[in-house]
Amino acid sequence: MVLLVACLGCEGERQEPRDPSRPITPLELSTMTFEGADGSRRPVATGHPVLLHFWATWCVPCRRELPHLLELAAEMHQVQVIAVSSESWPRIRAHFDGDVPEWIARDPDGELARALGVDALPDTYVIDARGVARRRIPGAPGWGEPPIASWLRTYDEGIGSQASERGNR
Repeated sequence: MVLLVACLGCEGERQEPRDPSRPITPLELSTMTFEGADGSRRPVATGHPVLLHFWATWCVPCRRELPHLLELAAEMHQVQVIAVSSESWPRIRAHFDGDVPEWIARDPDGELARALGVDALPDTYVIDARGVARRRIPGAPGWGEPPIASWLRTYDEGIGSQASERGNR
């Protein structure tokens, strides 16, 4: 009995990557745009895979998760993380005490969120380099938790390896 309890306690210590995403029907987003902090419209299709994360300043799980996701974004080499809100820039700037990270963007009219069917926050989509949404990560997966962070790092490294292999052919 003691051995069983001890083994159950070890389960949580594993650091194996855990893919929180689910496949979705591919959705072409290459003509869709979002608004950067400078007010310019930017394409979702950037030539790199994108982790498109929808959030809001009033969303408690979003506020808990976003710092961890932005930390991971700074480590990414192949995958671009873009955190999109439909709120006003003044509200977003206030949330970040005026220092808005470069990965923060706006979907002012909600067109991008509607196209993807975002119905609750937070909600995240994996977009391929051609601008096609391929996978969805609903809710707050725990970006700061080692298995989830490890998955994103592994995904980023895998994309980099694929790009290197294509370049060597």
